[in-house]
Amino acid sequence: MFKKHLFLNIFWLFCVGQIIAQTPSYYHFSSADGLASSTVYDIIQDKEGFIWLATVNGISKFDGKHFSTFRTNEGLNSNSIISLLEGSEGELYIGNFDKGINVLKNGKIENYCDTINGKNIAISYLLMDLSKKGTQQIIAFNRWGGLSLIIENDKGQLNTEIISPYPIYINKLEPTLNGDFIALTTTGLYNYKNKAFSKMPIDGLPETNVLSLTNSKDGSFFIGTKGMIYQIKNKQVIKKYPVNIAGINEVNTILSDKNQNIWFSIMGRGFYMISNGTDKIVNIGKKLGLEQTQINKLFEDQEGNIWFCTYGKGVYYINNPYLKNLDENDGLINDNVYSIAKEQSGKLLFGTFNGVSILDNGHFNQIVYGSNESIHQYIYNIKTVDNAFFVCGALTTKNMINSSYQGIAIHLFDGLSFCKLRSGYYLFGTRGNSIKISKTLNPSLAQLSEIIIFGDNINAIRINQIFEDSEKNVWIGTGLGLCKAKIILNKDKKITLEKTFFKLNTVLNSKINAIIQDQNQGIWIASEKGIATYHLKNDSIESYTNLGAYDLSSSTSLAVDKKNRIWVGNMKGLYLVDGASIKYLNKQTGLPSNEIYSLLYEPAKNQLIVGSSGGISFLDIALFDKQIPKKLQVNIISIKAGDSVYTKYENLKFEPKQRDIIVNFKSLNFTSPGSIRYQYQLNANKWKETENDFLDFIALKNGTYQLQIKAKSQNGVWGKPTHISFVLNPRFSETLWFDFLVLTIITLIAISVVIWQSRVKQRKIRAELNLNERINTLKHEALSAMMNPHFIFNSLNSVQYLINCKRNEEANNYIAIMANLIRKNLDMAGSRFILLAEEIDRLKLYLNLEKLRLQEGFSYEIITATDVDTNHTMIPNMIIQPFLENALWHGIIDSGKKGLVSISFAFENVEIDTKICKSLIIKITDNGIGIIEAKKHKNQNHTSKGIAIIEERLSLLSEKMALPQPIMIDDLSKKNQNSYGTEVIISLPLPLYNIFD
Repeated sequence: MFKKHLFLNIFWLFCVGQIIAQTPSYYHFSSADGLASSTVYDIIQDKEGFIWLATVNGISKFDGKHFSTFRTNEGLNSNSIISLLEGSEGELYIGNFDKGINVLKNGKIENYCDTINGKNIAISYLLMDLSKKGTQQIIAFNRWGGLSLIIENDKGQLNTEIISPYPIYINKLEPTLNGDFIALTTTGLYNYKNKAFSKMPIDGLPETNVLSLTNSKDGSFFIGTKGMIYQIKNKQVIKKYPVNIAGINEVNTILSDKNQNIWFSIMGRGFYMISNGTDKIVNIGKKLGLEQTQINKLFEDQEGNIWFCTYGKGVYYINNPYLKNLDENDGLINDNVYSIAKEQSGKLLFGTFNGVSILDNGHFNQIVYGSNESIHQYIYNIKTVDNAFFVCGALTTKNMINSSYQGIAIHLFDGLSFCKLRSGYYLFGTRGNSIKISKTLNPSLAQLSEIIIFGDNINAIRINQIFEDSEKNVWIGTGLGLCKAKIILNKDKKITLEKTFFKLNTVLNSKINAIIQDQNQGIWIASEKGIATYHLKNDSIESYTNLGAYDLSSSTSLAVDKKNRIWVGNMKGLYLVDGASIKYLNKQTGLPSNEIYSLLYEPAKNQLIVGSSGGISFLDIALFDKQIPKKLQVNIISIKAGDSVYTKYENLKFEPKQRDIIVNFKSLNFTSPGSIRYQYQLNANKWKETENDFLDFIALKNGTYQLQIKAKSQNGVWGKPTHISFVLNPRFSETLWFDFLVLTIITLIAISVVIWQSRVKQRKIRAELNLNERINTLKHEALSAMMNPHFIFNSLNSVQYLINCKRNEEANNYIAIMANLIRKNLDMAGSRFILLAEEIDRLKLYLNLEKLRLQEGFSYEIITATDVDTNHTMIPNMIIQPFLENALWHGIIDSGKKGLVSISFAFENVEIDTKICKSLIIKITDNGIGIIEAKKHKNQNHTSKGIAIIEERLSLLSEKMALPQPIMIDDLSKKNQNSYGTEVIISLPLPLYNIFD
């Protein structure tokens, strides 16, 4: 425990381990993850990018997330698979340990060749020779045995042969970059060509047992032997790498990657790496717990990831080689690293949750004092000033602790932040809304002068950062926001601050966590609401709460590299801001944690050191900049429609019941397999984004569909879309025929409804017409009944007159005619239609009777056309007499002269609704005063009921028959001024008269 009055000046550093190899970012898979077996012999990557692994228990296909396994149940000759080889057309040749070769083609595994000359083929390695056109030659090799040649011509026929290499003993046969083959033997290197072996003269290479070979992209190749790695070019050794690690030091596998790093393994002793440009051997296997593990194969995939297959421990691959990590397992005192500082000689100090760790020449050390008592306090900040370390922590003493390490001064104090100004002032940030200022490095912080930042009182506002820019402005980052300040001495030489706050800026008015200056006089600030830059040139501010699709809230740390790019540590990962573009790194890209606490840029190494909740990461920026993510291609794995699964995607047509369609696809990215995102577009709809590697379309409608899917990895760009099309056939109910049928049915129903409604309406109209006609008939009959008494009264007056005048014979004639007329009216009163002949007889009786009464005051004539058969023509009853009565009593009598009444019957052709119809025309003409003059003599309230009833009756009949009005009355004086009288024309079309035989 620290005591408040104690000053400690003696420190020493305790070494906690040997030289440390940084841990690379890697993935590990075993049988527990779905791998066929944890003993893996061989690995290849096919043309589509899938990884295939040969194991002791079958083969596995790997897409970055999932394994698909094939064993004897799927067609393999055995489960013990030793080697894999891809053919020119994408087929996969599978080497069984002792049961020959299988081939996987078009999704089906079959036996390819299992015997030669009646003997089973034993295999250690498979190679492909395509040097001869039209043939494909597989070389199956068994270590220290012969070469089995399987030659397939363009017709698919196989020829086999066994080549004996005796007297040499072959360890392995390897292809060169130019297509030749080199045999690695117990006595050196041999060329293999045309089924023959020849010794390769290599200047500087002794006769030695060669165990492994790898080609380098510079045209050289490396071979591994016991205790030595040789680099050979142009038939001479150009470099040697001694290997003296453990055991027998036999380099049984070797690989030169695209960055010309050398990876190799020692028989049963893990694997190692020699970085390009160095001779230093790094024990990578030890970092992964594989120091005693047998490595069967080293392999570099298309993205540059390094794979290694082990005996019994599965498969590993190292991704994102620009990242290396250190943590508590390497001697770091605590994985939560809140601050990083570096002094001139390269020593690094890491402030953690549990004290300070120093990385010095590959060793982790921690600070102890007194009798080996360690410092285990929370470290907030470490600054390097004048090659001295200032460590801000949660110490239990208010006094500064001064020490030194190898000539480097170390000052520890209780506080949150520190800055030494160019003017010589020391500034210490407190937890109480203040900074303490001293002109000298005073060990007693309690005695320093204090300046309040917000207001005038001390309160719980933390001063997290203090930074001086190139213009000598002091930037103070607090828990309440940013303060820009100038140091001012008043008249009493007392230090004060000229302060500026940024209360209107969301980013700068929140908790400030980091402040730096870039190369263009820009001050960058990281806060809990985002990041901002203050341009000293024009005092302008740019703030970023988001950049692109990335949320920059909870930013914790900042660094600027030699390209003036800004690195932002955040609680969600690490961002690289380069102008308007941004890149993002997190656990999926190799960081040990997404929670980034601190950053430090090393210009000499062009390296970014990252402190997180998972330890320390070293990011090689030059190597990172070379890692340009490739554009990803989407591979369609299968399409499930209904209960059917399709693996071929040309001319896809689905039946109506296959409405639910699942599309499985995969885009391969082993560098960051969890970061792949997809977008898809169905027909012309908007692109939609998903993290899933399948699409499930439910209840699709019938039609033709165009589906496009594209993918991108983290920090990559969208690749070219993969396109598939399919047709979903319609149900019958979705066809045009069905629509036509439905339309026809609806039309028929509509027509039927219209017809029914029309018939109902017609029936209703007919019923109304019948009712009206019946009512009119009754009116007519009633009128006839009313006319008889009126007529009788007038006739009796006439008879009385004749008797009084002693004109008895005339009176008798009058009574006889009247009786005959009354009888006819009674007989025909109930008939709707009567014969024209009967109507003429009745009219003659009426006219003769009226002549007697009027003392021959008028004469009449009845004219019947020759084509009118009065005995077979029927007309409506009682439609003429009322007009005759009107002509006599309102026309002729009032004229004061002898009258003439003319009645005619004739057929005429009349146009009705554009059709010519034969109509019976009845004309009643008198030479009386005329209708116009008669109206003057009539009582204005008088209405001729007989004529009104007849007009109504004929009108009803004409409406029923859809005919025009049948009665027209004209005054003859309108036609000729010298003419007098009235003409009534009754037009009876065929429905209003009948002719019968």
